[in-house]
Amino acid sequence: MIGAHPLFIGEEEVRRLGLTTGEAREALLHAYRLQHEGRVRVKPKTSLDIAPGHKFQAMCAACEELGLAVVKWLGVAPRSAGDPSPGIHALAVLNDFNSGAPLAVMDANAMTGLRTAAMSALAARFLAREKSRAIGFVGCGLQARMHLEAMHDLFPGLAAVLCNSRSEQSARRLTALAGKLGLQGKVCSDPAQLLRESDIVVTTVPMNADFEPFLDASDLAPGAFVAAVDVGRSWHSDSFKVFDCMATDSRLHHGIEMKPGMRIDCDLSELAGDVHPGRVSEAQRALFVFQGHATADLAIAWLVWSRLQAATGRYI
Repeated sequence: MIGAHPLFIGEEEVRRLGLTTGEAREALLHAYRLQHEGRVRVKPKTSLDIAPGHKFQAMCAACEELGLAVVKWLGVAPRSAGDPSPGIHALAVLNDFNSGAPLAVMDANAMTGLRTAAMSALAARFLAREKSRAIGFVGCGLQARMHLEAMHDLFPGLAAVLCNSRSEQSARRLTALAGKLGLQGKVCSDPAQLLRESDIVVTTVPMNADFEPFLDASDLAPGAFVAAVDVGRSWHSDSFKVFDCMATDSRLHHGIEMKPGMRIDCDLSELAGDVHPGRVSEAQRALFVFQGHATADLAIAWLVWSRLQAATGRYI
């Protein structure tokens, strides 16, 4: 019964809300501004690592202004090449900030995909060139598809989508999505060529036991922006020196899984709070490398919860 027990919010119910990546990006901007002002309580992620690409993680955050406390629990497991099924499964528990009462348990797979792409887009708002026209994807699974939608929403001038994947089937699926968005999609078998021709690069390469880095940042065109959703694992560590600006989601989390050679110049709360200028020149190469952050999960949970309340016309 509503009001007596926590709701269960399924993935399809979240999808039916029709949340856009633009709405998610604005919710993140609001939450990270609150964090910059010291109004979000957040703890670093806890990770139980089983094997390469196999782990279980928990993260939590709370904010009086948003009226919520949220904890997310997720499992990550490897997927074989070409397997379109998600490699991440997540649940979120929402509590009322003031009373502590549990409000809902949410299937957080859709929420996680939306928030991750929106985090990259929020960083790109500050660190990518406004007139970016070509975007390249190294790794073409679910996260790549979400990122394509998020970046297309933010950069209406995008015209070309370059797709590189260990699975040609995945790359072709992404080119098909590009076509539906009115963009020119192309499978690119040479990752170095993709880096040279892209204004924005998104890497979502999964981990496996025998994984070796294969991307060299020196191949990037001047002015390129990189969203390293794969925690930078696909990049050679000694090539990070070419980046003029390196950002992350939270300084609290930097270093848990990050590679040698990375430095952090700013995080999302500093960009959102206008204490870091972001991109300062057309030629500047910028990197956003991140592991996921509870403030972002709080922001998207708040967006989902607010939309559900609006849909029912009352406080649930």
